[in-house]
Amino acid sequence: MRPMMWPVSVPQRRGLCRAFIAALCLAAMECVATTAHVDVLSHLQRERIARLGAADALAHSNAAFVRQMLVEPASPYSDLIAEPAFTNDVEWAGLLERIPGGPLTSHQALAVMQWDLGMTRARPGIDIDIKPGYRDDFASASATKADVDPDIFWHVLDLTGYSHSTKGAGYAVGLQILRRQLAETPEERRVALNVDPDVFGRIMQARHFDEVTEYDLGYVSALVQQRLVHWRVGGKASHGLRALPVAYRIARVAAAYRDLEGYHAGYPCDRAANAIAGTAGTGAAGDDRPLCFAAATDRAVHRWYLGEYLRQSRVVPHHESGLAHFARLAGAILALVDIAGALEVVEALIADDLVAAETITSAEAEFAAERADVLSCRIPD
Repeated sequence: MRPMMWPVSVPQRRGLCRAFIAALCLAAMECVATTAHVDVLSHLQRERIARLGAADALAHSNAAFVRQMLVEPASPYSDLIAEPAFTNDVEWAGLLERIPGGPLTSHQALAVMQWDLGMTRARPGIDIDIKPGYRDDFASASATKADVDPDIFWHVLDLTGYSHSTKGAGYAVGLQILRRQLAETPEERRVALNVDPDVFGRIMQARHFDEVTEYDLGYVSALVQQRLVHWRVGGKASHGLRALPVAYRIARVAAAYRDLEGYHAGYPCDRAANAIAGTAGTGAAGDDRPLCFAAATDRAVHRWYLGEYLRQSRVVPHHESGLAHFARLAGAILALVDIAGALEVVEALIADDLVAAETITSAEAEFAAERADVLSCRIPD
């Protein structure tokens, strides 16, 4: 009997494979597009605490949990595991039935967790349908996923230049948050809710940072910090998908700026948004080659962001300049962005909310807080 042969050429086969992968990714995109305001991780934690108690429910390690969800946890370009081991746990089935906004399928709930924990990528046309206005498809993919409008994106870069773009990324996200607040808050309620349209107008009209007041910088910085210290996920972004957690939004904006700056040794991605072997970084310690951001997970881009921020911080602006005030306030954002991507910190934030809802006791929440403190104490003042 003759072996079965593909009735298509090798290039056609590759195209079919890419189309199949794209179809799977688009199915996941549909999941995160139709599950706005559903918080799977919080409710999974609630189910685990109800069954095991806080100490046992939170006794797992971040690394062990991530290993269940990523094929290659150490790789910045890892694929996702279709059915992690925890989906066989008793509380997973209960979660799917009882979650507010549900019931959900296992695939829907898992897609939400993967998105919120930074395990998805930003390949144009596969993970993200890009918006125009960013001059480059790969930069557009990161900026679109971060949900920052082109006018804000470019204006902040004009103010900071590439030498301080990682600091600027936090302010770009902050200005976008403020723009959305202005759009969603009735004018007569803005004063009571401290939604200040003048801050947005002054920053967007500034030609350089010397024209931006310390009050305005502090206002935008506080908006970003507030969202970094509260676990609020599930809102719908302007691109139709779930909004990323703020720490990943900031990292994605910084990655878009880095892509636009250009690369001396050649672009790290090929046209299909795959990392080019030998050119793109692997995420390993000591590998300082650039990442292919479009192919990298949000978690990997977040790790890159922290290192790039510190590298850019060696460029010290004049201490009397507006840029110096901006750099000082940006440091407060960095301290929170650093730890915001850690599952232990996310769990501590969720535990605080569960205490407020009287689901768990303060003593149980302290267990989560102690784990988060181990991480946060490494952040310099």
